[in-house]
Amino acid sequence: MNVRFIDTSIMLNLLGVPNHCQNENEVKAEWKQVLNNRETLVMPIATIIETGNHIAHISDGNVRRDITLEFQKYLQKTADNEAPWELYGAGLDAEEIRYLADHLVENTQQNTGIGDMTIIYAYEKYIEERPAIGTIMIWSMDGHLKAYRKDNVSMSRRRRR
Repeated sequence: MNVRFIDTSIMLNLLGVPNHCQNENEVKAEWKQVLNNRETLVMPIATIIETGNHIAHISDGNVRRDITLEFQKYLQKTADNEAPWELYGAGLDAEEIRYLADHLVENTQQNTGIGDMTIIYAYEKYIEERPAIGTIMIWSMDGHLKAYRKDNVSMSRRRRR
């Protein structure tokens, strides 16, 4: 099983958000391939929030409305379990918030914001919770998130036992 966590940069390209979709053709071509390969897609809550924030700041009201309507469909399909991805990491408990707080300074010093931190945290938690993963990655256009990729995860976990 191959798993991809969808980063905000991917959603912005899929939606064609102005000034944030420089890789739109590349992302859409890869999107088709991912769907054809039936890879498992995971939508972190941070991606939804960050995408909505970027859409809200589109200066052209007509473009903002059109993209909002498309994003609204994505959210409705997510809520109805009809989207090609699963929602993951929708809630944080006190321990998880404490973890983020404890690592906030070091991450912001490396230009990693809280949204990316929660995506990374969810990615790592997913690996621990799911026993049968082949390849898992954060699908992103951002270099610091592209680095999050592990191959043969379940095989390496078996070796540790």
